[in-house]
Amino acid sequence: MAEAEVPGHANLVGFRLPDGTLSTDAAAPATAVGYRARCSCGWVGTSDYPAAEEGRWMATSEWGGHIRPVLAATPPGWLLGRSDTLRDNVAELATTWPLQALGILAEVERWQRPLIERAVVAAREAGLSWAEIGNALGISRQSAHERFRNLTPPKPSA
Repeated sequence: MAEAEVPGHANLVGFRLPDGTLSTDAAAPATAVGYRARCSCGWVGTSDYPAAEEGRWMATSEWGGHIRPVLAATPPGWLLGRSDTLRDNVAELATTWPLQALGILAEVERWQRPLIERAVVAAREAGLSWAEIGNALGISRQSAHERFRNLTPPKPSA
């Protein structure tokens, strides 16, 4: 997985050296006694794996377990790019046509709130915690719970 897909997270398989230190050289030195999963965010795996190709795969697999929830909460880059473009265009429009910019922002707000609520309901139905929801929204667990606790899932159509 490339760091560009999840900023701040790149697989950095480390090599355990005989003196116990962990190296992140590009290639395993001949003296390496094992592999250890690492991430550019500072996370370090829990286990050393054999100093063989299968150990490298095992460390990479452990890193995959670390990145999976991060990846699940990371919006797709193509959609973030469109969001950035919309934001920049509206900001530019506000300098020359402020009433048009306000009209667009009001429209975004009309569909944005119900979409957030729908996504929160779906997240809760999927078993996600208030901490996970708050993290995705950039707010605390408590703030997410207080804001959305009264949302009810849509009733199934009969």
